[in-house]
Amino acid sequence: MSTEFWKELMQNGSITLFWNNSIFEKSIQAIKLEGFDIYSFNCNEWDNGNFHKDISQTLQFPDYYGENLNAFNDCLSDMTTENKGFVLAFKNFDAFSKKYPDIAFEILDIIQINSWRFLIERTVLLGFVQSNDGKLSFPSLGGMTADWNKEEWFNKNRGL
Repeated sequence: MSTEFWKELMQNGSITLFWNNSIFEKSIQAIKLEGFDIYSFNCNEWDNGNFHKDISQTLQFPDYYGENLNAFNDCLSDMTTENKGFVLAFKNFDAFSKKYPDIAFEILDIIQINSWRFLIERTVLLGFVQSNDGKLSFPSLGGMTADWNKEEWFNKNRGL
């Protein structure tokens, strides 16, 4: 019996980094087949203000969403699904992370921390982070390190 893909990903935390777009998209399709809701974001044009609007709109946060990281944490923690779980899939996250490294880190840290709480409720929250920079890295998230997916673990597989 093979391990479910989400369990394989969760072995090193809930945030997984991707460099190759086809591996990113293939992973989204695979996780969708396992019964996950997918919420996709293109972070190419995100800035300090509009990323909150995109997150709020895509995740259908309530009108009282305060457009700050505390509000993101609160509203994310209130999300529900009828399915196995949900994935927040960030494409071109490096573009946002280069401009706003502290906010980028906080977003992923909030996802990681909430992921553990959701597991207690038998819901899985994952973050897929696609970067065009094969060197993208973050300090420990929620006490966990964001690792590259198994197909791009080696630097040579990320064009380095």
